[in-house]
Amino acid sequence: MKSYILAIAGAVILSAALTAILPSGKTGKFIRGMCRLVVFSVVAAPLVSLFSEHAVKLGAAEVGYDENYLLKCAELLSKEDERRIEALLAEEFSLTAEAEAERGTEENFPLRKITLKVSPNGIFGQEEHINMAERIGSALSEAFGYAPELVEVIWYD
Repeated sequence: MKSYILAIAGAVILSAALTAILPSGKTGKFIRGMCRLVVFSVVAAPLVSLFSEHAVKLGAAEVGYDENYLLKCAELLSKEDERRIEALLAEEFSLTAEAEAERGTEENFPLRKITLKVSPNGIFGQEEHINMAERIGSALSEAFGYAPELVEVIWYD
């Protein structure tokens, strides 16, 4: 309500100032008419919003989320995560891996899940795979701060 009153007062004061300094010719009459139109539109804005489906809020604009933009940002961050993870696994463990990272569209694009499809490259036996999965999880946690419980390692031949 306060912003509405300030908007009306500002429009009236601006209109009065322009009326006082304008010449009395055709241009002055035109500008005075435009000032009246501006004052009228400021006064009538809340009435129009009562009848319209998309209400105009004075003072505090209502902002919605652009879902497509958020999805694209989450996708780009996921691709960057995948690239970094694959590089770390190749460098640190000499493993060929295909990483899939999934990020949410909420605030700060939280990491939801990391799925790694890893070729064993000479690692034999199920126990070694389990130990290696734990080492990969702790390496990702140490290097990037990812929670180890988000990492799922799938071994394939």
